[in-house]
Amino acid sequence: MSKITYYRNLLLAAVSMVLGLCIGFFQLTQVNSGFPFKEELREKSGLVSWVQKHKYGIRFGFVNESMNFNYPSKADGQDVVKDSLMNSEGKIVTILYDATDTHSPIYSSKVYHDFFQLSVDGLLVRSYAESEKAWRSDNKLMPIIVALFLLGGIYIWRKTKKQYIMAKVQ
Repeated sequence: MSKITYYRNLLLAAVSMVLGLCIGFFQLTQVNSGFPFKEELREKSGLVSWVQKHKYGIRFGFVNESMNFNYPSKADGQDVVKDSLMNSEGKIVTILYDATDTHSPIYSSKVYHDFFQLSVDGLLVRSYAESEKAWRSDNKLMPIIVALFLLGGIYIWRKTKKQYIMAKVQ
């Protein structure tokens, strides 16, 4: 085993363990699993101007409104949300959205607010509780991911050390 391979493998093991620790720390210190509390959300109503499905959710905007909204894919139920928004012509749509957290696609000036509850003409389409449940369900994979990074890093470290020692003995 060459020294370059040895140090590359040790670096890979260290990066893997650091990533595992960082992801674990982030997961443990996140308030409410990163999902906003219902009391922090604002209500907005209006007529839908446009709807767009994209890889990470459903985006839309209200008529005569500069704000844009996004229903994150992590909250599940995109098909129901998209169909409801597409078929809401002439109906009042009400959402609960996070006014404090915005995001924007790369190379775009459009800013989006995530929303977590949707009602069309007073009928609840996607509730806050359903979105929260799906969000938390998605986060259940984090302990497995953390364990894979940590155990993988330890395995690579030990195997590299063992191979290096064996190569020196020969």
